Amino acid sequence: MESLKSGMRRFSGMDARSKALVVAALALIVALIIALCISIGMRANIQGEYTAARDKAGSALYDNLFILMQTFDSTAVPNIDVRNAILPQMRSYYIASITLNNLLAQTYGSRYAVLNEEDQESLTSAFTAYEAAYQNNTSTDLARADMQLCMERIKDLLNTRYSQGVLKPGR
Repeated sequence: MESLKSGMRRFSGMDARSKALVVAALALIVALIIALCISIGMRANIQGEYTAARDKAGSALYDNLFILMQTFDSTAVPNIDVRNAILPQMRSYYIASITLNNLLAQTYGSRYAVLNEEDQESLTSAFTAYEAAYQNNTSTDLARADMQLCMERIKDLLNTRYSQGVLKPGR
């Protein structure tokens, strides 16, 4: 308390110019502290939005991959038009999945990609095998087996990379 009184006596003994400089310095310090607090608050808000956007993109990827798997399950239904009904739907979900996967990898880093290049190549090969079988008028059993392996891989990825619907970063 005594030091405060001593400081007040020294302040009142200063000339007007010195008092103005002290007040200006204190005002500058207060302004910097306020600016810092605002900056920290804005950064936290931006970080929250960044995380929310990543979670939404990850959730959309999950949904597309899950529906891709469910659509493939329809190929086992008798008398269903796999060539004209099922495969085009699957391809649409596959393209959306690749797009979202690439978005996550480019925006948030490769740790957030779910499908790696090998997974993408395997799926592309399975679609190509179906197309070749239909063009050559041959059995689609081998193509179906290839696609089944891809769907099992996707199921494994969804089970390991997602926790309660939220994408976990990979290694």
